[in-house]
This record gives sequence, structure tokens and C-alpha cells, in this order.
Amino acid sequence: MRAFDAFSAVCSSGVVPGIEHRRLASFDGTELAYQVRGEGPAVVLVNGLGGSFEAFRHIYAELGERYKILCWDYRGLYGSSPPRDMSTLAVPYHCDDLDRLLDHEKIDRAVFIGWSMGVQVIFEFHRKRRQRMDGIVAINGTAGLPFRSAMASRAVSTLIPLILRAMRAQATLVGRVTRAAVAWEGVVPMMQRFGMVSRTLDMEAFRDVAAGFASVDWKLYLDTMSRLGEHDAFDVLPEVTIPTLVITGDRDLLTPAYTAERIHRAVRGSRLVVIPGGTHYTPVEYPHIIREELADFLAAIPGYGAPRAAAAGSAAGGGEG
Repeated sequence: MRAFDAFSAVCSSGVVPGIEHRRLASFDGTELAYQVRGEGPAVVLVNGLGGSFEAFRHIYAELGERYKILCWDYRGLYGSSPPRDMSTLAVPYHCDDLDRLLDHEKIDRAVFIGWSMGVQVIFEFHRKRRQRMDGIVAINGTAGLPFRSAMASRAVSTLIPLILRAMRAQATLVGRVTRAAVAWEGVVPMMQRFGMVSRTLDMEAFRDVAAGFASVDWKLYLDTMSRLGEHDAFDVLPEVTIPTLVITGDRDLLTPAYTAERIHRAVRGSRLVVIPGGTHYTPVEYPHIIREELADFLAAIPGYGAPRAAAAGSAAGGGEG
């Protein structure tokens, strides 16, 4: 419970009004922290490695309370407890956690919206649980082997595992440095100068997401990242036949636009949206574009569509982009 208490302390309760924080023991007894809001057709938000539900504040604003929205913290991160077996930090076990959560919340089917790491989790989930999926929205992610595409550099793909091993050996120091960086007022301007985030960044949203790093166990975080780098679900893509929306930014350094284009080519009938100027953080850089695309996408899926005016009048989490 300590991690959950620490994470709750840095979360802004007003960021997403109406959120209910709940806990559930997963298949191996690991306690998962998860969030639920609203009633209606189900939408599952699947986090990136670098954020909690707060990263989706603008998507919550678009969806209002006319959907039952489920999100959760990956095992070992933010409010969820660490597993006894560290091998269960691999992507397939996050899918097992999701399956358990859906059963517990009596959600048979849903539309799945993932950002960054969440895109890999979604496509892996499709491998064995496609019958639970009515649609996929993949934002700034890839289907697998993310280190091979990071920075669009083969050299970087070789260096990342070495860097992660070195960082895991100094996890306590990495945590101290990261907390100091998050607290530094100059970190966002510096990231903007290096092209890591856009000038259109929602500063408040980004800071709220970054604040969650204060509670992260960096050994678990880096172990999760290493296992993510080994995961590959590209073989699943030709089997995806449900509605699929792929969104990326043309300045995304972590999952470059060509990875989204590869997903788009492999998934028949998918829609690809490349946001000019967008980096890896398009959900908090160009939320108005994502909200419009999401509204149109859901409207085309039987049972999920609703006029945008209804969303505007619903309780919203965060302002307009």
C-alpha cells in the first residue's frame, strides 16, 4: 500500500473529476491500482510507461461520463504493488492483469486506447483476447521491439540495453536525479529546445504526469522497460480486422512516424493520422486533434457513437486543447 499512498499524494484529484480509485488482486496475488469512471459502453485506456491515467486527461474530457472508462497502473509502477516474480513484468502478464480487471468489472467488450507502451500491450492483448475488442486506437507507439526504432538509429538500438543495465545498477541514484529534474523549472524548456516535446505542450498536464515519477521504483521501472524492449507483436497485425486508428507525430523520436506507418500498412482498413510538429507526447500537445479523431472513430463503431455536443456537456477531465 505504501506505493499507492505515495502516488495518491502526488496525483491532482481534480484533474479527472469523477474518477474512482480501486484495487484488485491479480492472477498471482499482485495488487493492482486501477481507475474507473462513468457508465455505458466500455473504453479501456492503456498507459504508456511514462505516465498514469493523468496522461489521458484530454481523452477523459472528450469521452465525458457516457462511457465506462477503465485504466490501471502496470504492476510494480505508480499505485500498483510489485510482483513477487520479476519475470511477470513482461508484456503478456500485463495482458493477464487486464483480462482479470475486465472480468472483475464485468466488461465483456471494449474499445482500447493506448499510448506508447500501451500500444504494444493492446496488440499483445489482441493475440489471445480479440473477442473482447471492438476497436483499437494506437497513439505514439509501435507493435514491438521499440529499441530498434528509437531515434531511427541502429546504434541507439544497441546502446539502449547497455544503458538500461547500467541504470538498473544505480537505480537509487537514477531516482534522485529524476526527482531533481522533474522539480527543475527549466526541464520543459530544455526538452523543447532539443525537440523532445512541442511548443504546444500543455504544461500543466505534462507536469502532473511528471509528478508521478516521484513515487516510481526505478529498478522496477527499468526492468519493465527492458522487458518491453524484448516484446514483439508485429506478427499479430495482419490478424487485426477490427476498426483501428493509428496516431503519431512527425517529430516523435522514441517511436518514429515510420513505425506507425508500418502498423497502418499491416492492419487492413486502418486510418493513419500524422500530426505535424507532434512528438511522443501528442496527447498533451495536440489534444484537439486527438479528440476530434477519437470522436469520429467512436461514432463509426456500432454502440459507441454519440454527438460531440453531448461530450462537451458532460463532466470533463481537463480543458480543451
